[in-house]
Amino acid sequence: MTRRRKRAKQVRKEAAVRRKGGSGASVEHELFAPHGRPGFLTRLRNYFFAGVLVTAPVAVTVWVAWAFIEFVDSRVIPLFPPHWNPESYLPFSVPGLGLLVVVIFLLIVGMLTAGVVGRMIMAQGEKALAQLPVIRSIYSALKQIFETVLAQRSTAFRQVALVEYPSRGIWAIGFVTARAKGEVQRLLGGNVVSIFVPATPNPTTGFLLFVPNQDVYPLEMTVEQGLKLVISGGIVVPPRGATAAEAQEIIEAQAAQQETRKKRRRSSLLLRLRNYLIAGILVTAPAAITFWLAWQFVTFVDNRVTPLIPPAWNPESYLPFGLPGLGLVVAFIGLTVVGMLAAGLLGRAFMRSSDWIMNRVPVARSVYGAVKQILETVLARKSNALRECVLFNYPRDEVWSIGFITGVTEGEVQELTDSEVVNVFLPTAPNPTSGFLLFVPRSEVIRLQMAAEDGLKMVVSGGIVEPPDPVTGERQDEAESLQERTEDERATG
Repeated sequence: MTRRRKRAKQVRKEAAVRRKGGSGASVEHELFAPHGRPGFLTRLRNYFFAGVLVTAPVAVTVWVAWAFIEFVDSRVIPLFPPHWNPESYLPFSVPGLGLLVVVIFLLIVGMLTAGVVGRMIMAQGEKALAQLPVIRSIYSALKQIFETVLAQRSTAFRQVALVEYPSRGIWAIGFVTARAKGEVQRLLGGNVVSIFVPATPNPTTGFLLFVPNQDVYPLEMTVEQGLKLVISGGIVVPPRGATAAEAQEIIEAQAAQQETRKKRRRSSLLLRLRNYLIAGILVTAPAAITFWLAWQFVTFVDNRVTPLIPPAWNPESYLPFGLPGLGLVVAFIGLTVVGMLAAGLLGRAFMRSSDWIMNRVPVARSVYGAVKQILETVLARKSNALRECVLFNYPRDEVWSIGFITGVTEGEVQELTDSEVVNVFLPTAPNPTSGFLLFVPRSEVIRLQMAAEDGLKMVVSGGIVEPPDPVTGERQDEAESLQERTEDERATG
């Protein structure tokens, strides 16, 4: 018994040393530990690896930070007027100037929106954006994502969990994005958690799963440690957590620190600046990203259509400035005219002739036939392709995913299956342009009343954006947010 106690005490001491010393010291010890008399080449090899261990993390960190600063500077500094740009009269450039200006601008916007006039201007701007067909969908989704992620009480992507994926007995790292609410929670009839399971080594893509709460095992590691574990493919393993007694001491210390911070909040200048910065991001980021995406699309069309316009018909050939959106307008008019001509007798004859010619070209006929069939199916008024959201078991029983019905399974696939199946597209999150085509039995599909647009928002946001329940007509989390606002007002008042 005494030996066991001594051994346990020794193990705890070694674990404490590992936690304090980190993994770098052990690696360096292995490189420089004397193992007999190493040769000259062995010592050079050890020195080389030691140099890589010392310089590579610092070099990569500095490179990433410098690339981010240059990215911001290259887009912000050209917007400065020449007489306000220090680089126009200094013999050297000022790195980080654009980033500094962005931070100051966000602080000013946050301060302005905290007042009555700022909130009125913001409300009018949102009303104007709500009138634009495509812009309003992108803006509303981005706004809700930023509001949820930056909220102080938000748990989105702040909890690492272990889930059984893709089958029982096999485990994967996931990130809790939200407690499922609305229509998904009502149909599944249980306490379901939205889990984002990222891919390796690129965690910007993965799958959104709805897992029962009892099958989600929270981990003590931080989100940063979980991302390191995923990106490294399991190479970078976080240190083991503290014991129960140590964990209790840490919790009590954190609670005492939070109480101290609450007392200093009202008089803290840094806290007010932080709140102004977050408010500025909440106001400007959704609108900026929305307009950037719209501008990228307009520029993409203009660069390909405008050069095709004859110089005599191109207004930019005799105007001293360019016309953004000219190519988009010309493309819209051209497609409308082609549609009008194709509806006539001569247009239909021309279409039959072009189809006959394309079907005689060996490679082009396959591409042309596939693209034509896809567009005819998706754009048909009576088509349900990608217009209906469903829930189905994936990747195993008791775990659910959102998919989109693309059509009814026909032909050889349907003949080989035992039951009637439907074509379901399972998109990845947050990039829904890729995924899996699955043939799911119709009886195992739960149809959702939410629109396909709302389903896409939910997938792109990783479960953060929850559409209102069509049955109740409201989100289940509205009462919770109202209660939180009431508690905050009581605490500050």
